Formats: sequence, C-alpha cells, structure tokens
Amino acid sequence: MDKHVIEERREKVVKYPKRGRQSRVRAHVRKGGVLLLISMVFICAADGCVGRTAGEEQGADGSLQGVSGYGDEASEPAAQITDTDEIPFVNILEADSAELTITWDGMTANNLSEIETIEAEIATAVDAFSAEGYSTGFLLYDLNSGGGVSYHADETYYSASTIKGPYVAWLVQAHPETADTLYGTIENTLQWSSNEDYERLITSYGYTEFNSWADGLGCQNIAITDEWYTSVNARDFAVLWSSMYDYFLSETCNTAVRDLYSGTLSSAIYETLGGQYIVYSKAGWIGEGLGTYYNVQNDAGIVMKGEDPYVLVVLSDAYGQMDLLDHLVAVLDMAHTSLTEY
Repeated sequence: MDKHVIEERREKVVKYPKRGRQSRVRAHVRKGGVLLLISMVFICAADGCVGRTAGEEQGADGSLQGVSGYGDEASEPAAQITDTDEIPFVNILEADSAELTITWDGMTANNLSEIETIEAEIATAVDAFSAEGYSTGFLLYDLNSGGGVSYHADETYYSASTIKGPYVAWLVQAHPETADTLYGTIENTLQWSSNEDYERLITSYGYTEFNSWADGLGCQNIAITDEWYTSVNARDFAVLWSSMYDYFLSETCNTAVRDLYSGTLSSAIYETLGGQYIVYSKAGWIGEGLGTYYNVQNDAGIVMKGEDPYVLVVLSDAYGQMDLLDHLVAVLDMAHTSLTEY
C-alpha cells in the first residue's frame, strides 16, 4: 500500500474504547428488531432511583409531571425528539449485542425505515445459519466512526486457527527479529494455517506475554492455554484486530509480514471481498461434529475499504459451510456501504 495512503488513514482512525467503560446510562429502544440506543436521565428520590426523560418533574405525590403543565411558574416546554434529531451514538464495541444491533453516528428517526431494510437483509443471512442448525456471532466495526453492526458478539466459540493471526501480530511487535529469522515459519502459519509452524512459534516464545498483551487491551477472556488455542467472542476479537490495524498502519510495521495476511487459506472475508479491497484476515476451522466445542468455521480481519476501513469478525459452528459465511460477509459489507452514506 502506498505510504501516503497509509499516512492519510492513520490520521482518520478512531481509537477503540477500553472495555467496560460507559459515559452515560442508556436505555435501548427496539424498532423493527434493531436496538437503537437512546439516552435517559436518572434522578434519585428518597425511596430509590426513578428514571425520567428530559423535561419531566416529580410532583408532590411522586408522579412525573411535564414541566409546562403544573404550577404558577411555567418552565421551558418538554424537549421532544423530532425526525431530524440525531439518535445518541454508542460505539459498537460498547453496545449491547443480545440482539442484532446497528449503531451509527448521525442517524435520525428519518433513517429508521432504511435501517429496518438493512436489518432485514442481515437477519435473512443469520436465519440461513439457523435453518441448517448452526449458530453465529459477529461484529463489524467501522474504524473511522466507531459504528457498526453486531449480533451475539459476546457468544463464545473455540478459536481454532483464527488465533494465529493476532498471535503473529503480537510476536513481530514484541520480538521484531522474528520477522526476519522466522519469516518462513510465519508465512506458513498465516498463509496455510500450518499447525506445525504455529507449534514452532509458540513453543519458542510461549503465550504468557501474548495473554498479557490481550489483557492490556481489555480482552481478559482471550487467554491461550497449554493447548495453544483459546475461546473467543466477536467483541474481544474485534478489539485485537483493531490494535492490529494500528500496527499495520504504523511506521514500525513490518510490511512483509503484514502482506502475509492477504489471501490466507479458507478466509470467507478474503474470498468474498478480496477482489474489491485489500483484505488482511485469518480464518480458523475444525470439525468434530455439530454440537461439540471443537466444531467451528471462523474468520476475522480488516477490510481496507477506501476511506472507510473496518474490522470484521465472524464466528460460527458451521464447519465447512463456507457458502453461509460468504453470504453473511457480503451482506454485512453492503450494510456497511449503506451506513457510510449517512
């Protein structure tokens, strides 16, 4: 990638938030299945906390009253949300993901019908997994705005070989010499998902430092064990790949290693979008029978989509069902295109 393009994107990147931090209390309003995030104000009464919207007062009898309808002194009219008012924004990495969730800065009530259309298309792709007895959890994180799409992003899946992507990224940052001395081993680990070459890396450099790195990013649940793999969820994994994006665009990045993340084996993200954009990704898979822990088809990566790059993590128990993942990736990319137009 041209250096001037990298410099330009480095200026635009939005830092991912530390996990677990919320700036305000928020309530979720459901509209057509999408969770839109609306702020509420909370006051504490003598007998506990009462939630109220802006413009409401508490009467002597404890009831909530509009400020303009009571008393001799009229106050300002209660604030009303109009079709052109922006819906309060929440970073997708912090948003609730129990249901299909879409957040984007600048959305208004006028956009709800368009959002419902996007949601319906994504829901159809998710239903395709369910129809064949599979499940999935995913998160798309726009690196400029912090908005995106998520679904069951806290559901845990076996990592399989997807963990090799972040592991190598940590390794070449913590031990830069490995990019040269172990280049062939790293190439086989990323490009062909070689378990033997990954074994060589992890037995030489261990996983304690890697786990500390992940913990420092707020991903305490991602911890490689003596089995050399781990459990992951889409939310935490997106944080790791966001950190990798920062490294890939930094002046200290080893570009030869970065380029090994392009065209990796069995990556639905690369297969679906690699013809349109530069894609850095690493998939992972294992099939020991549906319903078992060791049965997954996963993928994670960065889509360098012009001025709107994003991180995408798709986890599933749909081993071998690449058509399901390919379709979901395509639908999510189309959703991202629509959202960037707001």
